[in-house]
Amino acid sequence: MSSTKKFTHWQRTESQFLAAGADAVYSIVGNLSQTGHWMKQLGFTVHDDQRGVGTKVDLLPPGKVFGPLHRATAPSGSITRRNQAARMVEFTQPQPGGSMVLRWRVDEHQGGCMLHFTVELHGPGTTAFKFTVGRELCEDFAVAAARLYRLIAHTAHIKLDAHVVIAGGRGFLGRNLAADLVCRGASVVVLSRTREADFPTEQYIWDGQHQGPWTGAFASDRPVHLVNLAGERVDKRNTAENIAALTDSRVRTTRTLAEATAQGAKLATWIQSSTTAIFSDAGETELTESSPIPTGERALPEMTGVAVAWEKAFTQAQVNAEHRYILRTSLVMHPDAPLLGPLNLLANTGLGGKIGHGKQWFSWIGMEDWLRVIRCLLRLEAPAIPDGIVHATAPNPLRNEEVMAALRSLAGMPGLPTGSLIPTVGAAAMGTNARVVLTGRKATSEVLQKAGFVFEETDFAATVGR
Repeated sequence: MSSTKKFTHWQRTESQFLAAGADAVYSIVGNLSQTGHWMKQLGFTVHDDQRGVGTKVDLLPPGKVFGPLHRATAPSGSITRRNQAARMVEFTQPQPGGSMVLRWRVDEHQGGCMLHFTVELHGPGTTAFKFTVGRELCEDFAVAAARLYRLIAHTAHIKLDAHVVIAGGRGFLGRNLAADLVCRGASVVVLSRTREADFPTEQYIWDGQHQGPWTGAFASDRPVHLVNLAGERVDKRNTAENIAALTDSRVRTTRTLAEATAQGAKLATWIQSSTTAIFSDAGETELTESSPIPTGERALPEMTGVAVAWEKAFTQAQVNAEHRYILRTSLVMHPDAPLLGPLNLLANTGLGGKIGHGKQWFSWIGMEDWLRVIRCLLRLEAPAIPDGIVHATAPNPLRNEEVMAALRSLAGMPGLPTGSLIPTVGAAAMGTNARVVLTGRKATSEVLQKAGFVFEETDFAATVGR
């Protein structure tokens, strides 16, 4: 795509598997008047009960500013394509000098169906709209699909014999995992400190420290699994107080969960989250599950210090589970990944050159591959992974300069190198830790390779740029 066209055309497609019949799913998806019930960020007023091509439709878009402005000034859109046999419907909204096209399609797939949602922007306003309404329409699509799954008649569901409790189930990783498992027919419960309206799973409130009614989350007639993702947000200023809070939040929640499950029926699986940052800044060392953990000055306290305590709390607890894993996750990549926000900001403002010296390693894994790793650990899919430490990281780590080059290409912008000063000052201003981008690790997984796990997301640009 030419650089000029990048500024006048933008497209993104989100897809989600649903363990349900394709026709049952399309009976809801194809009726735009029902869209607002599952895609909470938008809705439609349909002016014709027949909902055929040419039907006048008013879009109710997201955003506190853009939404009211659109409703006050924009003309009605219309259904521009509909194909019952292909289970596809398309809506087009005129915009100044161009248009926005929204398209839904449901395809049959082994064990259920695939739901695809595409946003296309055309015209001179593309850049502005893609950073506002375009991105908001695609964000949290897996959660929207899980709401849709719950709207479908239960007779159309294909159930999965699993009950999964996710501690910390409403963070970026947790909510995507919860939604994916719901869409696949599992029973899912999340443990969280607050309740989110319209979240598509049952929610139990807990504080991560004390026993209470939340332990009822483990009651089920299906095999019960636990995925522990709970802990304070890691990207904070590098202070002793923050490091203590990061460590304490992970150690306490692990011990609390171990106490809660010690006396009940044995769990089928306990997946304990950890991080490949346990290796701190590892330079050129190639790291697998059998690599030694750094000590002394090489062990950064906010990385190795936090992760070692986290894993130790798990290994020392009386974990009542048939299968037990420590899952060291690298940076999970997806267009909405939190880390990509500041990196894309640099790339889209002409500062997307290498960060620091640019040679630091960037270990990463695509969201879809990360979800598949989890499903394999839960033994919901093949291959089975042996118990123990597992690195959730793609087989092709990149250097920072390669990552930034990919983001510049997607943005269609040149990029000045930022050195170390700009990230350090910027991180201080945003309350984050510059070491996240200035350090690196070349981590891969010999465990997944030996088990026969095949990664499907190995093209970094394609993974983050869809």
